[in-house]
Amino acid sequence: FFGFTICVIFRITKYRFLKMSGEKIKGILPALVTPFKEGGGVDVNAVEQLVKFHLDTGVHGFYLCGSTGEGVNSTVAERKEMVEAVFVAMEKFGKKLPVIVMVTGHSLEDSIELAKHAEESGAHAISTIVPIDNPNNLEAAVGFWKKIGESVSTPLYVYWIAHTADKKATAASFLEAMGSVPNFKGLKFTDTNFFMFEQLVTKSQGTLNCFTGPDEMMGAGLFMGSDGAIGSTYNIHPKLAVRIYEEFKSGNVEAAMKLQVAMNKNIDVLIRFCDCASKGTNIIAGIKCIYKHKYGIDVHLPKPTSSVQFTKDDEDALMNELEKEGCIFE
Repeated sequence: FFGFTICVIFRITKYRFLKMSGEKIKGILPALVTPFKEGGGVDVNAVEQLVKFHLDTGVHGFYLCGSTGEGVNSTVAERKEMVEAVFVAMEKFGKKLPVIVMVTGHSLEDSIELAKHAEESGAHAISTIVPIDNPNNLEAAVGFWKKIGESVSTPLYVYWIAHTADKKATAASFLEAMGSVPNFKGLKFTDTNFFMFEQLVTKSQGTLNCFTGPDEMMGAGLFMGSDGAIGSTYNIHPKLAVRIYEEFKSGNVEAAMKLQVAMNKNIDVLIRFCDCASKGTNIIAGIKCIYKHKYGIDVHLPKPTSSVQFTKDDEDALMNELEKEGCIFE
C-alpha cells in the first residue's frame, strides 16, 4: 500500500512545474509575415495595415518572427521593430490581443536580448526553436532554453519543428527534461506526429498551452486536444480558420471538417505554386502575393534567404489558379 501511495503521488506531481499561471491563449493565431523594406528594416505602415486587417477578422492573437515572419533571417533590429510596430498598431486600434514572439537567434546573446525585448514590449509569451547550430539534440536544446528562460519571467513556449526535434525523445522524456527550464508553459507543435502531440497534452495533464502548426491538419489537432492553431496560411484566410475553430468548439464537427477541406484547397494551391516540396518557407512568397492582390496590402517581397521570389507572371499564375479552383477565404 505504501509503495502504491508513493507511485500515485509521483504520477500526480511529476510535471507540477508545468502549472500555467494566468489564462491560456486559445484560438487562431496567424504567424504574421514581416513586411521588409527594400533597403532593410520593417515597413511599419504595412504592419499597421496587417494588424488592422486581422483585428477585423476575429483572430485571437498573433505569433511574430517565426518561420513565416522570417525571424532567423532578420536582423535583431528588424525583429524588435516588427514587435514594436504590432503593439503600436494594436494600441492605435484599441484592441490588444495576446502576442507570442519567437526569439531564437544565431547566438544565445541575441536570443536573450530578443527575449528581454519581447517581455518589455508586453508579449504574453516568448517562443524558442532549438539552437540553430545544434538540432536534433534534446539535451542541447534544454540547456539553451534554460538560459533563455532564466533571463525573463515571461512564459516560454517551445516551437517544436519535426525536422529539428530529437528523434529519440518521447513525450515523457521531453516533459521530464523540460523540468529544468524556467517558465516553460506551452508548445507550438509543427509536426504531423499527432500521437506525440496527444501524448504531450495528456501527460502534461492539461497544464501546457498547446497549439498545432500544420494548418492542413488544424481540425485533427483540435480533436487531439489542442488549444488552437498557429500557422502561416491563417495570414490569407483568417476568417475561414476562425470558423473552423468555432464550429469545432460548438460541437459541429462535420461542419468544421467541410471548412477544413475548403481551407486545404487553398493550401494545396500554395504548396504547388510555391514549390514547398523544395523548401517549406517558399510559401511566404505566395502569402505575400495574396495579401497584395486580394486584400490590397503590400507587404513586399520575402528575403531571398527565406523564400523564392515571385515575378509578376508568378503572381498572376497563382491568383488565376486560386480563382480557377474556386478557393474561398472566409
